[in-house]
Amino acid sequence: MKPSTADRIHAIFMLVAAFGTIAYWLTYFSSGATQLRDDEVYLAFENAFPLADGWMTLCFLLAAFFLWRGDRRALLWGICAGSAMIFLGCMDLLFNIEQKHFQAPPSAEMWAEIVIVVFCLSFGPFTIRRLWRNNAAPHKS
Repeated sequence: MKPSTADRIHAIFMLVAAFGTIAYWLTYFSSGATQLRDDEVYLAFENAFPLADGWMTLCFLLAAFFLWRGDRRALLWGICAGSAMIFLGCMDLLFNIEQKHFQAPPSAEMWAEIVIVVFCLSFGPFTIRRLWRNNAAPHKS
């Protein structure tokens, strides 16, 4: 099945999500520029994310690859990626609320966190819904 233009655009956004995640962690571990704080609680929380973010990234890379090729395996990997993204976004959101990060005027790092949470909680569900709806549509043989 030939991928549509919308599929190709979606695949590009999946790659943006994957490579954006990689860039975030490279920055976090190399310079710390993405860190909001440097206390033990914050660092322990953030340091718990790389493996789960790695899983999400792998799923997005596979989903993008299959979607670009018009391969139905994009559904499985896209749903895995979208679900992981929602979970991670919820974890980030709740931590930031509990730590009262939204009460002060946002720093550049906090704005980055806000963008990440909004992207996670919008692109994750979008990916699941779009791929599921496309899979449920009748396919021509």
